[in-house]
Amino acid sequence: MSPAQPLPAARPAELDEACGNAMRLQLTGRTDLAEQIYAAILQAAPTHAVANHCMGMLNVQLLRPANGLPYLRAALNANPELPDYWLGYIEALLQAGEIEDAFETLALARQHGLAGAAVNDLAHRLNARHARRLEERLPRPQDATLLALVEQRRFDEARTQAAAMTAQFPEHGLGWKILGAMQWVAGNSEDALAAMRTAARLMPTDAETHSNLGMILAKLSHFEEAALYLDKAIEIDPTFAAARYRQGMSYELQGRYAEAEASLRVGIALRSGSLTADDVQGYSNLLYVLSYNPQIDADALFLEHRRVGEEFEAGLRAHWPQHRNVPDPDRRLQVGLVSGDLRNHAVATFLEPILAHLSDDGNLDFHAYASSSVEDDVTARLRGYVKHWNSIANVSDAVFAQKIIDDRIDVLIDLSGHTGLNRLHTFARKPAPIQASWIGYPGTTGLRAMDYFLADRHFLPPGEFDRYFTEKLVYLPAQAPFQPYESAPPVNGLPALETGSFTFGSFNRIGKITASTVDLWSQLLRAVPAAKMLIAGTPLPGPQDGLIDRFAAAGIDAGRLTFHPRCGMDAYLALHHRVDLCLDTYPYAGGTTNIHAVWMGVPTLTVAGSTPAARQGAAILSQVGLVGFTATDAADFVAKGVHWANHPPALAEVRQVLRGRLQEAPSRQADAVAAGFERALRHMWTRWCATLPAESFHCAVPESPG
Repeated sequence: MSPAQPLPAARPAELDEACGNAMRLQLTGRTDLAEQIYAAILQAAPTHAVANHCMGMLNVQLLRPANGLPYLRAALNANPELPDYWLGYIEALLQAGEIEDAFETLALARQHGLAGAAVNDLAHRLNARHARRLEERLPRPQDATLLALVEQRRFDEARTQAAAMTAQFPEHGLGWKILGAMQWVAGNSEDALAAMRTAARLMPTDAETHSNLGMILAKLSHFEEAALYLDKAIEIDPTFAAARYRQGMSYELQGRYAEAEASLRVGIALRSGSLTADDVQGYSNLLYVLSYNPQIDADALFLEHRRVGEEFEAGLRAHWPQHRNVPDPDRRLQVGLVSGDLRNHAVATFLEPILAHLSDDGNLDFHAYASSSVEDDVTARLRGYVKHWNSIANVSDAVFAQKIIDDRIDVLIDLSGHTGLNRLHTFARKPAPIQASWIGYPGTTGLRAMDYFLADRHFLPPGEFDRYFTEKLVYLPAQAPFQPYESAPPVNGLPALETGSFTFGSFNRIGKITASTVDLWSQLLRAVPAAKMLIAGTPLPGPQDGLIDRFAAAGIDAGRLTFHPRCGMDAYLALHHRVDLCLDTYPYAGGTTNIHAVWMGVPTLTVAGSTPAARQGAAILSQVGLVGFTATDAADFVAKGVHWANHPPALAEVRQVLRGRLQEAPSRQADAVAAGFERALRHMWTRWCATLPAESFHCAVPESPG
């Protein structure tokens, strides 16, 4: 039997023998094998005292004392008369920093007769550690310096000083708190988590520390534990708005949008005074969450965006600068691109072909302003196209706005909207004479400081959506170019014709599969009772359990559902070979996933709702002429889905021509989109030079002669 395998049903003597083998492995340094054997023994006999004690002490040996406590407690409960079990448990409490519990346990142990030199030594160490902790928890002169570095956003220096403080004063919570926050900003998530856990242990009544720890855990998808710390933060200080914002963010990451909205609104109600960075993020998160609410129509959603725009710009409009950019309509333009997604992200894949075509253009100079500290191979490629690259992750909105002015940016382009790491509060200061939003967010920013929104006629049909934008709409040949994955597999035949079974599919991230989406899909699945559904991109194990329950409540048996975990691009695209027809999410439709499906020959059935976010799927289908897959409402969605499920030969014909259609679509003509983008910038600039206001316009690209 391999040590990693569970032990079969065994007699106590056999378990004791296995435990002895594990102890010998542990003594010789083979802790990995020893841990596997202890785990197997405890799976077979959870109350085995020796295995529990040894597993606990092994965790102490491996500097994981907190992990060892449950095992040592179990051993002690099984045999409280054994001195080594008391000593081991108290030692683990000491190493884990649980000093008060260690004192209480030592007193209880002495009542059980524990005595001797080892006990006296342990008591001496406990008293020394307790005294040192009390001393180190006192405020220190270094605290003010460290907090000032954070306030000035000198995060690298703050991280270095916080690390030094934790080394010198390991029981001083502030050092760990700042270190955790700075490690998170630097993208070191595991180090941030460890530091913030220590801070929460040392600062049990600090609401901000517990809130920060909850946020980190939520970002790492440890939602149950995150809820414990976020609830604790709210219990400590019910008026702490940031804790509500982060609770809302945690709900949002789980796709629990109604709860997220409620938490965010409470946080906003609690805010006081001028906008903080937490307030700004809270407002943007609220707008993003509202886009998933099927009860909010386009008018109400626009009104919410306008309200947030007013909050962002309040107190700033009176100080908008007088721009001194040289008003020459023909000169070289300085174009700023602001994004937190200049890395392996959908936004970057749409942006890169534009930059590749225009980087050597003599009419434009690009300045990139990256609001994320995370960089990768895609970042390196983008750097090659951009003359001026700036990291603004650690720069305040006011300082960033001044840099835009100093850089003499003519056209400043937001690539985030109200998504994560946006810098809309900088745009609210109007640092550039022309400002536009593009690609990153399917809707208005709500800012009067934003002049234009770049789209195309497929996404926002002319004349139908102007009233839902504070910006003027600019129509490019395509909103952005699509760059297929180079190693994409070929389109296969329709699976239903080979298997005789029809399969619907979804490749949207699991957070988009809301209750309204499950209800919509379930109506179709009930109407096509023999069909199955593949749902890809789910974390396993994880939220699919909740999805299964939702489908079950809608009358859809779990046996009809297949979940596939997140995977690499090759496997992700190959999964389309198993799907006959994709189903879109509602009311926040898919974007990149839908266009990848078209490239793989799989159309997506979608509902074209009234909000811009609900039109993304329809826009992609419109480009390739698939009007028969865009529904007007739920009943039409079901009717169209039933039709295609009952006509596989016709669907097979569509499958074979889709990649070719997309190849000819405007979004595949990167040169035309880039040319249209450049002409749009020039038209905006010419109007500004003539002191004319922004206007909506179409940017056609003239055909080459001959």
